[in-house]
Amino acid sequence: MNDRKALVYKGMPPAVCCCDSALRLLPSGEWITFFMTGGDIEPQRENYVALCRSADQGEVWGPAEVVLQPPDCAATMTEVWIDDGVITLFVNLHAGYFDQWRNYTIGSTDDGHTWSAPQVFEPLPRRGFVRNRCLTSWGEWVVPYQYYEPTGDPDASPLRDGSFESMWAGVLISGDGGQTWQQSPRIRGRCWAEPNVVELSDGRLVMLLRADGTGCLWRSESGDRGRTWSEAQRTDLPNPGSKFRLFRLRDGRIVLLHNPNPLTHHPNSKHYAACNRNPLALWISADDMQTWGYQRVLIDFPGHLAYPDGEIDAAEEWLHFAFDYNRHNVVYWGARLP
Repeated sequence: MNDRKALVYKGMPPAVCCCDSALRLLPSGEWITFFMTGGDIEPQRENYVALCRSADQGEVWGPAEVVLQPPDCAATMTEVWIDDGVITLFVNLHAGYFDQWRNYTIGSTDDGHTWSAPQVFEPLPRRGFVRNRCLTSWGEWVVPYQYYEPTGDPDASPLRDGSFESMWAGVLISGDGGQTWQQSPRIRGRCWAEPNVVELSDGRLVMLLRADGTGCLWRSESGDRGRTWSEAQRTDLPNPGSKFRLFRLRDGRIVLLHNPNPLTHHPNSKHYAACNRNPLALWISADDMQTWGYQRVLIDFPGHLAYPDGEIDAAEEWLHFAFDYNRHNVVYWGARLP
């Protein structure tokens, strides 16, 4: 299929760990891949946010540039938007184990060369991740998120206080370009939900959720523009417990970038690199996610192929994304669309 590929960044001491990468195409023509690095694993006090740039459409990537590295806490990222030349990066700061977890945004108006100071993300100020922004046909932004309600001390880590196993998912809705937000009622999820929302041809919204230990993605729907959501139900979409991405093409086709593997454990897995996150595949539905008539394995090289995130180009000929290999390399992949 003449796909494209290149190494973006190779983790090396003292910044071995690499994860949660996101490739974005800037209006200037430059490409940027954001990712978390620093330390040996995640979560760890040494984690911070960096980026690499490409001026030749992904062929060659420059050295890592620090985006956010606080002196007294860890930093990671969950989402990045670009609007009218302004980059908005969603970041989390924590004490090293998702304790004292706070959510912020930082912004750049010069293609990521300088960044504003972190600003608290008031709609979801702590213990939560935002994921993909769905730009609806009626002009609203619908942004899914996962949230860990404290069971006691709000600064305790959800990995320790029991809230990790029974988290909540919902959406934030804005009709004025992110100036103000309303929040939907939440539904129950499991572990890291990594929720993604996509609009179907009839205006319904579908949210897919990761659900660790179940071997598949789960699904919730909204028929009222995101104001309420059905309880999540199992699907037949295999998933080992890993982030995925949904995209909608102009002709209505839905694109799913994911690890289509129902196995939730692998004998060679480490707690920071699950080898069941393999292969990495591109699936496309032409009938509002009832069936997936196009299924193509992009990468099945042995190991951990995880957390793909990127963009579809303006001509809708390519899906450009980055993923992490074995939690220590960031790789660019350009998948040609059918």
